[in-house]
Amino acid sequence: MVEVLVSVSLLTIIMVGGFSANNLAANTVGINKLRDQANLLAREGMEALQSVRAANFPALSAGTFHPVNVAGVWSLSPDEETLGRHKRKIVLTSVMRNIVCGSPICDITSAGGVIDQQAYKATVIVTWKENDSDKTYEINSLVTYWR
Repeated sequence: MVEVLVSVSLLTIIMVGGFSANNLAANTVGINKLRDQANLLAREGMEALQSVRAANFPALSAGTFHPVNVAGVWSLSPDEETLGRHKRKIVLTSVMRNIVCGSPICDITSAGGVIDQQAYKATVIVTWKENDSDKTYEINSLVTYWR
């Protein structure tokens, strides 16, 4: 009788541990899927911005946008977008360059410079909820006018 109780108790402990490990693994897989999706959405947003830049850089302006694909052509629409559990936005900000430097293209500065009309700082921001906390994934790039 004692042997049966010990074996049943041992089996119960092993089963509870197995269920807990399985639950943890399933939760981790779900979290990784959300993070992978955020990475994919951010990269897609930056690639869409590069496509818009290549097609018509002068049409870009500072502000918050999201990419839109119509018939295989990317464009930017105002504000952020919601894609399932994620939100995505592309933020374009003006770039300032030092007024005085010894080269044809001066360094970027945060203050006291002149606005570079042929460059924007681009930030693609993807946000989502993960276990009741806000998560963010960002990609930054300098978008310039070149041909």
